[in-house]
Amino acid sequence: MVTVDDRPRLTEEEKKQNHIQSEHKRRTQIRNGLEAVSKIVPGCENLQRSEGVLLHKLVEFMAVHMEERQKMIEELESLGEEVDPQMKACLRNLDDYHKNRSKPEEGGMSASRSPTKEPGEQEGG
Repeated sequence: MVTVDDRPRLTEEEKKQNHIQSEHKRRTQIRNGLEAVSKIVPGCENLQRSEGVLLHKLVEFMAVHMEERQKMIEELESLGEEVDPQMKACLRNLDDYHKNRSKPEEGGMSASRSPTKEPGEQEGG
C-alpha cells in the first residue's frame, strides 16, 4: 500500500504547471459564464468584455424580474390564493437591494439605469 509520504513530491515546475492549468480552467469557466449571461440579459449581447458592467446589468435585470414576481405574488394573495413560501423566498433581499441601490456606487456607474434601457433613452418610452 502506497502512503502519502511514499508518493514522490512535485517539483517546482510541476507545481507551477498545475497552477497555470488550474488558473486557465478557472478563467475559462468565468468567461463561459459571462458569455452565457451576455446572451440572456437584454442589451448585453454586444458589450465589450467589461465584467463589472455585465454583472451590474445582470443584477438590475434580476431585480426587475424579482419585482415582477413580487407583484404577481401579491396579486395572487389578494385573490385569496395560497403562494408557496419557496416562491417568496428569493424576494427577501429585494428591500435591501433597493436600499443599497440608492447609495452612490463605486466605479461611477449609475445604479438607477434600467438594464434594458440604452444610454440616452428616455424613461418610460
